[in-house]
This record gives sequence, structure tokens and C-alpha cells, in this order.
Amino acid sequence: MKRFIAILTLISVIAILTACSSESSLELTNKKVEITNDKGRLGSMILQQGEKAGTEAVPTALYYTFSIKNVGSKKIGDEVESLKLKIEPSEKLATVSEEVMGFNIFNPEGYNETGLGYGHTFSSILGPNEEGEFTLHYDLGIDVETTEALFVPTKEQLEKLEDNALEANLIVMLGDEEIARFDLSEKE
Repeated sequence: MKRFIAILTLISVIAILTACSSESSLELTNKKVEITNDKGRLGSMILQQGEKAGTEAVPTALYYTFSIKNVGSKKIGDEVESLKLKIEPSEKLATVSEEVMGFNIFNPEGYNETGLGYGHTFSSILGPNEEGEFTLHYDLGIDVETTEALFVPTKEQLEKLEDNALEANLIVMLGDEEIARFDLSEKE
């Protein structure tokens, strides 16, 4: 009986150590944030109402670009569970977003009734020693006065948002599981 308990204890210790030592094999190799209204990256919308109906409007957005490398020996992600990224703003960044936009742009429900949105491009699978580029963007307004979408904030407000945009964590998910977290405020 003592031998059985000893073996069970040894197996438990090995399982716990294995679970605790599973560090992510992902490395953030580059990060960039900018305010842009590049139609090629953001697309555009055609206004549907009022005097400005038919006018094309390109949104201005807070645009993040990240390069992430799989430094491990195993593929990360597949067709069922793909890689996803999200920004977790610090309290300071969330407050600046509220001041500039009137809502937290990092909370998807905040975009309801604004005529704006957010988007991303992801490499959903990273092979061993492979690097992928990921983007996240958050629309901030358009430069056409209309009731269909918020008007873009002032240059000063945009600069304040951009200056604080890296006061956040970048969270990498595989399916619904967090597999890596990077503090964007850290200097490279």
C-alpha cells in the first residue's frame, strides 16, 4: 500500500511540474501603433442618408501592428483553434479612450450606435520558427459630418490617444485559452 501511495505521489508531482513549466513559445518581435485613415488598410463606407448620401468616407483609426514569432518546435494553431489577439487596456488607456471617444474602444459593445467598428488581420497558425504579422484597428470617426457615424476627434485628442496606446497588454489566445501575454508599455 505504501508503494502505491509513493507512486501516486510521484505521478502527481510530475504532472504538477509539467503543467507549471509550460511557458509560451511565442515572442513579440515588433510592435507599432499609429493613427491612420489609410483606405487600403481600413476600407471605406458610402453614406446613405441626407445631403451627403453617396459620399465615400474613410474612417480614422487607432492601428496596431504586431510581429509575433513562434520560437518553439511545435505548430501553434490549426483550422479549429486559431490564434487570436486582443488588447487589454490599462486603466489609464481606458480612461483616455473614454475622454476622447466617450466610450472604451477596446470593449466591442461600446461601438453600438456609433456607425463605427473595429477589425483585425491574423496569421491563424504559426509553424515552428515562423513569424506572423497581426493587426488590430479601432475606428475613431470619419471626417464627414453626418448622423451615420461619429465625427473624428480633434488632432490633439488623437495624439493623446496615440501617446497612451501602448499602455496595455497584448493577449494571445488559442481558441478561448490565453497562451501568451505581452506588456506593450515595456521598452524594446
